[in-house]
Amino acid sequence: MHEELWAGVELKLQNAEFHLQRMGQSLEPPERTATNVALQASGAIIDTGWQRSFYAHFDAFLSATRSVPEIIQCCFGVDEGHPMMRSWFGKLPETERLRRREFKKQFKTSYDSFRTLPLGTVRHISEHRTGVAPVEVTINGLFGVTYIGGPVSRVPISETRHIDDPTLSWMAKPIPLRQPSWDDFDIEGQPLFPACQDYLNGTRALIEKARSVSGLVHGTNSLTAPTP
Repeated sequence: MHEELWAGVELKLQNAEFHLQRMGQSLEPPERTATNVALQASGAIIDTGWQRSFYAHFDAFLSATRSVPEIIQCCFGVDEGHPMMRSWFGKLPETERLRRREFKKQFKTSYDSFRTLPLGTVRHISEHRTGVAPVEVTINGLFGVTYIGGPVSRVPISETRHIDDPTLSWMAKPIPLRQPSWDDFDIEGQPLFPACQDYLNGTRALIEKARSVSGLVHGTNSLTAPTP
């Protein structure tokens, strides 16, 4: 029922899944093409660009997941946060307005619970406060140095052994810094990947709850698509 309105909700969920997948793909080592193998054999350092890709997709993941409850509220309930939406809502048939208010009432607990999830706050920090999600990556280098970075404090793509003996200076040449894995990322003291997975699972559960409430409240009655 009302699948034309659910289409946008499901699209945001698919986008979130896509961006989470791309975050993982960003951490893959350089593709072993003939050119890359030759470059690495010659001592060249190949930058995969994982840092730019990873953090950009994380921001997009946060945005897509957090938009889901707002789209649900707008399509099936009441969104009176903007004058244009208040005007649109006021022009709906009275029976539809009553049903939409009832949907909002029954959906409120789930809506509020989702908004309190940790990554919801992180999304707010990234989009409305500092512009930077508090993600941290920690990479232990081969020579005893620990590298810590994030969205704006990038880690180097290579490291060089410190050599005190000048006769061994030939050993002080850069080598690629280890490509990080999911386990190397934290968000506010918690492992990043499980937090992302929990947020995605929470989004799926929220959609299921909204569909259930919509079936009870709206049934097969018509719903007006929100006007921009």
